[in-house]
Amino acid sequence: MKVCIKGAAEEIKLGDIQEVCHDIGKILVPTDGSEPAVAATEYAVILAKTFDAKLKAIFVDTGMEALQLPEEIETEDVYEGIHHSIKGLAVAKTMCERNGVECEIEIVQGGVAKRIIHTAEEWGADMIVVGDTGRTGLKRIALGSVAEAVVKASEVPVMVVKS
Repeated sequence: MKVCIKGAAEEIKLGDIQEVCHDIGKILVPTDGSEPAVAATEYAVILAKTFDAKLKAIFVDTGMEALQLPEEIETEDVYEGIHHSIKGLAVAKTMCERNGVECEIEIVQGGVAKRIIHTAEEWGADMIVVGDTGRTGLKRIALGSVAEAVVKASEVPVMVVKS
């Protein structure tokens, strides 16, 4: 569905303002089941419903969780017996079903930002919607901001949702 809005960049003179159209047919939302990722999923579903777009939710499995000691995994990482990564995909699928949005889910492996960008390119996404961060404290400092890396490397628009 093509949605047109009136507007233009600030550099354009008022007399030059014309109709601007954007065609958003595919929205990618990476999720790790964290609060920011769930907030991003909500926005992605709203956008998909508005634009009559398809949504693809992915979880990037880095393999790092297998290296953690049991005491390093916080109890909030498990929700109703479901690991947080799978919870994020289940939440996305449920939100889509309840809002009439076509959705697919996928688990991909590798480096998080690189796999998000690669999946967006491979799938032909028109937009990526990502949470501001799924990590806190030292993990975030050590690993850097996935959202920032995606914004810098993406060829398509990226919406960062603050939780």
